[in-house]
Amino acid sequence: MKQKAIYIFLSFLALAIGVMIVIDFNSTRNKKGKGNPYALDLEPFRTVDPALIHYKETRNILLKCDQPRAIFYDNNRLYIGADQYFQIVDLDGNQLLKVDLPDAPQCIYSAPGGSIFIAFRRHIAVFDQQGQHTETWEPLGDSAVITGLAMRDSTLFVADAGNRCIMRYSAADGKIQGIIEGKTSAADLHGFIVPSPEFDLAVNTDGELWVVNPGKHSFENYTDDGKLRTYWETSSPYIEGFTGCCNPAHLAILSDGSFVTSEQKLVRIKIHKPSGELVSVVAPPAKFVRDGKAPDITVSPEGIIYALDIDQKKVRIFEKKSGT
Repeated sequence: MKQKAIYIFLSFLALAIGVMIVIDFNSTRNKKGKGNPYALDLEPFRTVDPALIHYKETRNILLKCDQPRAIFYDNNRLYIGADQYFQIVDLDGNQLLKVDLPDAPQCIYSAPGGSIFIAFRRHIAVFDQQGQHTETWEPLGDSAVITGLAMRDSTLFVADAGNRCIMRYSAADGKIQGIIEGKTSAADLHGFIVPSPEFDLAVNTDGELWVVNPGKHSFENYTDDGKLRTYWETSSPYIEGFTGCCNPAHLAILSDGSFVTSEQKLVRIKIHKPSGELVSVVAPPAKFVRDGKAPDITVSPEGIIYALDIDQKKVRIFEKKSGT
């Protein structure tokens, strides 16, 4: 009888504890709402020390389009891909050429004095400087998502976020010369980590290929046959690093070898040394739409930075402040 009373008491005690847990859970949930309590609060990182900002926005070019997508600088001209066309404008924004396209352009690259390469989602088309279509290369397949173009001599490097690799093409005939998978060894199972279609690359003035591995927040230097030479990475929401699932989203390289980077969500443009150290900030988050898209970026030989603000539909031009 005594043992039965103990069991009854323990049952009531367990029930009471369960009720208390439910009440506490509901009370806490109502106070905190339905948000993720473990989500990173980016608010403290939106403010940047003015001493780090070495650039100023000198002017901008408003664009008449619904969806700006890509930008490239060559020979005092800007090549812009938007909606279903590409256009060439001078540095004052005056249109020199506009060419309608069958689909939305994803990337654009103009070889100095030569061909204009337009990347669509799965294939590349080639135009001359007068806007005449000269070639269409063989599509890469249904899973392809082309997100970046870079060139060295007669080789065009193509970033394919869908297949998580870099395709190496002959620019002369569009034939594939090789594939870089980002695997450092035969045992490496993942190679490039590309959670979303943000996967960029660039070639510096020494002809070295640098690839952003966005899932690792790293910059990786590869040989043509896919061997990793060197790399650096910085995963941090602080100004010297990169955060989120896939940053930086865009990369350009200045004539001195420094990296210009563009980030999404916590939108900002920065400059890093090739070894990774932060040099300066070009544009802080306050310049952009909150939680916006990463601006595509391109640079002139003189170091002027042209940022394609996708949310505000304009080209923003940044020049270095005197004395910095």
